[in-house]
Amino acid sequence: MSSFWDREVVERHHVEWMSLPAVRSYLNRAIGGDAPRWPIDWFQSWLQGRRFARALSIGCGAGALERDLIRHGLCDSIDAFDGSITSLHLAREAAREFGNRIRYFAADFNRCALPQRRYDIVFFHQSAHHVARLERLFADVLDAVKADGLVYLDEYVGPSRFDWTEERMAPQREFFDAIPAALRRVDRLSLPIQADDPSEAVRSSDIEHRLGIGFKVVARRPYGGTLLSIVLPSTNIALLDEASLACFIGSERALLAAGMAPFYALIVARPHRGARRLWGKLHYLLLRMRRRLKAIWARYQAQT
Repeated sequence: MSSFWDREVVERHHVEWMSLPAVRSYLNRAIGGDAPRWPIDWFQSWLQGRRFARALSIGCGAGALERDLIRHGLCDSIDAFDGSITSLHLAREAAREFGNRIRYFAADFNRCALPQRRYDIVFFHQSAHHVARLERLFADVLDAVKADGLVYLDEYVGPSRFDWTEERMAPQREFFDAIPAALRRVDRLSLPIQADDPSEAVRSSDIEHRLGIGFKVVARRPYGGTLLSIVLPSTNIALLDEASLACFIGSERALLAAGMAPFYALIVARPHRGARRLWGKLHYLLLRMRRRLKAIWARYQAQT
C-alpha cells in the first residue's frame, strides 16, 4: 500500500472526482443542507465553539486536513501518521509555517501503537476504508481518546472491494452505457476495485458497524457518491460541460431517492463510557481472535 501512495501523491493516476466544482457544490449541499458547507466548516459549526488541545490524524496523506484544522483554530496541536514516506515528507514541508504544532510520523494503519488517554479528538479522512484490521485499530483509538473526546470520520463507507457483483453494479453500468462514447475513457465500466491498491475499500462496508461497538455516533451526514464515485473516474471529465455534469448529479440524486445508500458520510462519534466502554474493548478483542482463528483455519485447509 505504501508504494502505491508514494507514487500517487506525486503523480495522480486516479481521477479526483470530488474536486470538480459542480460536484463539490453538490456534496457540500448534501452535507450542509440549506447552508452548503465544506466538511470541516460543517463540523466547526456543529461543535458550537468547542476546541481541542491535542488531536490525532490517522492516514494523514500529504497533510491537507491538519493544516485546515490549525487554520480553523479547531486544534492546538496534532499528531498525524501515514504509511507513505513520500506523503509525510510533503506534509512536513507544507506544515513548516505552523512550527511544531503538527508532528508527523510513519506507522501502519493495521499495526499502530497509540498512547492511552492522550487525545481529545481523532480524525480519519478517507483512511479507515484502507484498514483491514478495523477491530484492532478501533480498539487502539478507544484507548487513545479521552473519555469526553470525539472521533471524526470523513469516509467511504460503501461496498467493500469483495462485495461488488454484476448485479450490484447494474445501475451505474446502465447509466455509463447511455452516455456518449466520446465521454467515456473505457468501453465498459469495470467493477470499482483498484487492483494496484489492495487496501482500497478492503472492509469499507464494516466500518460503521465496527465503530459502533466502542463508540456512539452523535452526528452523521451522508453525502452521496453512489453514482459519481463509480462513473466519473471512467469518464473524460475534461469534456464534461455544465449540462452533462448536471445530468450526472441529477441521476445520482434519483438513485438515492429510489433507495440506494450513499457511499460517503461524515460521522462524529464519542467513546462509550463505563461498563459499555469495557464491553466494547472486550468485543473488539473477541472479534480479533475470531478473525485470527478463521485465518489460521483457512491456511490449514489450504495446506491439506
